[in-house]
Amino acid sequence: MIPPLKVVLTTLCTIIMVSILPGCSSGGTVYKDYALVAAAPVVAARDGLPATLGVFPVSVPGWLDRGNITLSDGGVVLRTYENDHWGEPLPELLTQAMVENLRRQAGSKTWVSSGPWVGNQRPAVVVFANVQSIIALQQQLQVSVAWTLQDSENQVTDRQEKVYTLAVNGSSMQEKIVTLSQVWGLVAEDVVNTLVQKASM
Repeated sequence: MIPPLKVVLTTLCTIIMVSILPGCSSGGTVYKDYALVAAAPVVAARDGLPATLGVFPVSVPGWLDRGNITLSDGGVVLRTYENDHWGEPLPELLTQAMVENLRRQAGSKTWVSSGPWVGNQRPAVVVFANVQSIIALQQQLQVSVAWTLQDSENQVTDRQEKVYTLAVNGSSMQEKIVTLSQVWGLVAEDVVNTLVQKASM
């Protein structure tokens, strides 16, 4: 008995799909998500710091604030990595990493939190940071950062603008992100050292 046409077609389609799928899975594109980690050295205790320290949400230019990781070449060209993504929006990753870095640097006597805050919950000192550019060039990562410190009355007590440059130990995106985490740790160290110096004056 000859099988119905529908059965034959279904069987053929199944065979074709089974033969195609292994090739698709083995040769498919691999997408990776990345996060930042705290990289500042841990300090047990620090004198001269306020009891509370806050981090306002970090700001970045629009070209950095994308799902796909985008880096500058130092000129007019921006390179977007189609297969590499931020695990969360970059401003959120930078804000949380700064909070963790400051906690490591400030010691146990200072409570560090992220804003915005309501009413009298605002910390004694708040850090406002703006990442202006991230440049990947010749095995180096250059990060331009401007940050200010504000007291509880919204008065600016210090401001700095600096380009941090670190060598990247390799060419992979993972190694670039590790280096970015290290740079962000250096920014936190600068913030805490500035606060300590101001307290000693």
